[in-house]
Amino acid sequence: MDTELLKKLCETNGVSGFEGNVRETIKKEISKCVDSIEEDVLGNLIALKKGTGKKRKKIALFAHMDEVGLFIKHIDKEGFIYPSPTSSIDPEILLGRDVFIKTRKGLVEGAFGYKPVHMQRDEDSKKKTEYKNLFLDIGVKDKKEVDKLGIELGMPMFFKQTFSELGKNYIKSKTLDNRVGCYVLIQLLKELKLKDDLYFVFSVQEEVGLKGARVATYKINPDFAIICDTGGSGDTPGVDEKESNLCLGKGPILVAVEASGKGAIMKEEIKNEMIRVAKKHKIPYQIEVSTGSATENTIIQLVKEGINTAGLGIPCRYCHSPVEVANKKDIENSTKLAKLFLKELKL
Repeated sequence: MDTELLKKLCETNGVSGFEGNVRETIKKEISKCVDSIEEDVLGNLIALKKGTGKKRKKIALFAHMDEVGLFIKHIDKEGFIYPSPTSSIDPEILLGRDVFIKTRKGLVEGAFGYKPVHMQRDEDSKKKTEYKNLFLDIGVKDKKEVDKLGIELGMPMFFKQTFSELGKNYIKSKTLDNRVGCYVLIQLLKELKLKDDLYFVFSVQEEVGLKGARVATYKINPDFAIICDTGGSGDTPGVDEKESNLCLGKGPILVAVEASGKGAIMKEEIKNEMIRVAKKHKIPYQIEVSTGSATENTIIQLVKEGINTAGLGIPCRYCHSPVEVANKKDIENSTKLAKLFLKELKL
């Protein structure tokens, strides 16, 4: 596994709507391996690897580039900054966290403050943290100093967190959701050559409404699509296996049902084919019936006359936090399963 590449992807910052640095990092990595590469109006990076056949179908592979983060919603006269989240981030995890603000002049560091424990009353400790009460301290005395730093409303904030390895097979970082998906697509792009055309879509704004995937699918109109994203692993204290049966180290996720059926439902024959390939090549796999939110898989299925899709997930603990954790073998097996499935796919 190319840990250095994954580290580079994870440590590059790209909150929804501000994915430019991630896009450039990926573009440099893949530009010599594709026949063409383009950026669309919304900011999706679309790379084409032409097939060898005379009558070529179109297969698209998707992974979103954006990460969860925050926007500046308000700045008070004392210079404290108040956030609005880009997606579902539990405000409790932000207390005492370091973040960066991306400005036109560069990065400005700040920390989310809170009322110290020794000053709290009983009623304070019982209150649940809400976004309206969260504030960022950037070390200034008033709003005039904030203005001098070039900080404005609407600018993005992202977690200050580095990539690291845990034990022998685990990794920890911000943005594993979904830079692991981007990593898998890059590996497939470098390794795969099929009779059909392959479109690799590194999409934008997934965390804020699945926007990039919608417009890219409409443009490509593929005959088939694979969506590679993370899936919330339930193998931690406090999570019952009836809530999530997914575990790190037990293989890639075949996403059978998203959002209790309100999201994508994988066709039975596609799911069975993925299972057949996994068993044939002795690749461990897990099947997910999700009750949470939907992924790009849902929106891609519904474009134009409808698209056949397969959802492939990588188990991840603590999603939408600065300390997401994944297993290296799951990432490697996800790449292997996607590669072999596509090689044996009959359209």
